[in-house]
Amino acid sequence: MNVVFCDIDGTFQDIGGAVPQINYDAIYALQNQGDHFVFITGRGYAQLTELMDELESECDVIFSNGGGYKLVGQPIQYNHCLTIEESQRVIAILEARNIFYHVHTNEGIILKAVENYATNILALRQKLQSMGDTEKQIMDFKEEFFKEQCQHVEDPFTYLAEHPELKVMKIELMEASDEEHEILRELLGSESADVFSSFIQCLEIVNPKSSKGNAIKEFMRKFPTAKSYGIGDGENDLAMLEVVDIPVAVGNAKEIVKEQCQKIIGDCLDGGVGHFIFKEIIE
Repeated sequence: MNVVFCDIDGTFQDIGGAVPQINYDAIYALQNQGDHFVFITGRGYAQLTELMDELESECDVIFSNGGGYKLVGQPIQYNHCLTIEESQRVIAILEARNIFYHVHTNEGIILKAVENYATNILALRQKLQSMGDTEKQIMDFKEEFFKEQCQHVEDPFTYLAEHPELKVMKIELMEASDEEHEILRELLGSESADVFSSFIQCLEIVNPKSSKGNAIKEFMRKFPTAKSYGIGDGENDLAMLEVVDIPVAVGNAKEIVKEQCQKIIGDCLDGGVGHFIFKEIIE
């Protein structure tokens, strides 16, 4: 048996873009021969609705970088969340340093009204514009997403304290200054929180057990004799690539990711995931 773990953004699907049809076809082909395809993503489960609705058949999902999972035919499980105390510590640091951040919960994303971060967003736009048109389009997509598809609250921590039923999957920030990123890594990391880069100018703060590597180890206990593949593009995929049998990077992956992989495949935009699965795994 084969188990294919696949990142979504930048790997299976370009951010804000359509999924190449061959990627969907590869999932069905794997399932038809008795193999498993597992989405493993930094997105919260609430952010996966549109993608999952496009699938003709359900597949397993590990979300929030291992903060939770949903297996076919079973309810959602939240197993590695940030504590309310750790969330308070992180949010206090971000507020004090005037950082643009948002909180991923089991019910969606909360943040202050985007207008509060006009200066931060302008700096991010200037930073990303220097990197090319693709990055500019991504910033357009993200700003629209934060404005239209997230819940705006006056004070994120107060809101969390008033809604103890919510589970904090992760806290994510966007910051233009590379120097500030290094400072934030030092300030935010602790025994109860790991910090890593998930995308250009982004950092995520998660429960230390909420990693793709840990989630894969837990998943593979069910299939100890199966061969595992991991396909990714970003720094948050490194933990996954360390524990699978065959680590794979899409062509658009960061160099640090490619260096850790046995195979480099086609780009995300070109359906690299689907082409690889049909060429290397489908019998």
